[in-house]
Amino acid sequence: MSSASMAGRIFLVTGASDGIGKHTALRLAQTGATVLMHGRDTEKIYQAQREIAQETGNKCLEVYTADLASLQQVRELSEAIHSKHDHLDVLINNAGIHKPTWVQSHDGHEMTFAVNVLAPFLLTSLLMDLLRAGKASRILHVSSITHAALEEFKLRDLNYKQNYGDGLNTSYALSKTCEIMYTYKTAELLKGSGITVNCLDPGTVNTNMLLKALGPIGMPIKDANFEYRAAIDPALDGVSGKYFVDDKETESSAVSNDKDLQDKLWDILVKITGAVYPNQN
Repeated sequence: MSSASMAGRIFLVTGASDGIGKHTALRLAQTGATVLMHGRDTEKIYQAQREIAQETGNKCLEVYTADLASLQQVRELSEAIHSKHDHLDVLINNAGIHKPTWVQSHDGHEMTFAVNVLAPFLLTSLLMDLLRAGKASRILHVSSITHAALEEFKLRDLNYKQNYGDGLNTSYALSKTCEIMYTYKTAELLKGSGITVNCLDPGTVNTNMLLKALGPIGMPIKDANFEYRAAIDPALDGVSGKYFVDDKETESSAVSNDKDLQDKLWDILVKITGAVYPNQN
């Protein structure tokens, strides 16, 4: 896909300090878009901004720092974006982690669940007014084919306090299943709003997280363009509530398609985060 001009459009990429998020921000910057780059580490995210600016010549790159393991910092991130912008065209919830041991977040939740599930769920709700003011706005949640490895969806133990384990088929797979589930639910709530909501597997990419977990088994980061294409591809105008793998609409796991579980998970996430979505019961 060619880098069609996106000048005047505003994109937010979480987890843009390195890896796929940084590459996605770079590709978007090449289109002339305004790119809001989020990172947890101040030094790393500013370094990423400088590198992308130098490579692309794009001067519309903004840096926002927040630790997504803290719901308060998620709220502060939203406030910072609201202070500078009156609309947002595309939100890419890219940031994600996988902890090999049970670690507690600022708010007392399991860290993988806090960053991969609670943070994007809350952030999306907080930015909904800006997305409504955008043009044909898109929300993208970055999930993973690893979600299909989940052996049991523990609705009563989303924090995985029992049998945590260090495999990708435990807390990480659970978090990625949750992302798909609330993608589908959000898409239903936003029908007719002009905002689309989709999720995707970004590909098996040699990010730091993958290298630590499994070694160099994936593609180079420079080839990881699935997020970028999902953010700008005109073929996806009006397409919502879908899960994509390798740029193709794909059926996600049976658990993720269970509407009763989706509703129950949604209620739990709303209770934990205080998120408010349009038309939610």
